[in-house]
Amino acid sequence: MSKQERITREDILEGAARIVRERGAGALNARAVARELGCSTQPVYSRFASMDALREALLEEGKERYRRFIEHCFSGAKSRYEAYGLGFVKFAREERGFYRMLFLENTSGDPFLADILSEMEVCYRMTEAEARAFHTDMTAFSYGLASLVYAGAELHDEEISAAFCREFYALYSYYFPQRPRFWEAP
Repeated sequence: MSKQERITREDILEGAARIVRERGAGALNARAVARELGCSTQPVYSRFASMDALREALLEEGKERYRRFIEHCFSGAKSRYEAYGLGFVKFAREERGFYRMLFLENTSGDPFLADILSEMEVCYRMTEAEARAFHTDMTAFSYGLASLVYAGAELHDEEISAAFCREFYALYSYYFPQRPRFWEAP
């Protein structure tokens, strides 16, 4: 079996992922993947019908990486909602190419939106409309923090977490001034 035949679909996805992580999605083409794998473009086109098919598979790989980031943040965050925000910003810092591909170049939105809204409705007793409006404001704030770390700002996880808490509490007070502040002792 020749080297060309031994290269699997997973090998190609891994090579493409390295390109996206190191140089961004704009550097992704069949020749770049072939160079990364040390082969011709033939395996790329024999495993994927087109570069669009490879990009689509890579987009799914990016969503999976993002999911793992979020799940990892669940253990260290004060709430699941905070974990979504922390994961988003950390993803921008640590998976720059995939962050750009998923959130700056792709218009399909956050793959966790339904889970996030559901979490807010249950944990914070919000209606779907309240959760959606609140989360839209938090999303604008989250994109700001993510843009800072994407651009190279050195914000530590503790600073990011504290910023999220301040913004969350400020928005909660704004949206629900009549409710008791659940984070303060009675």
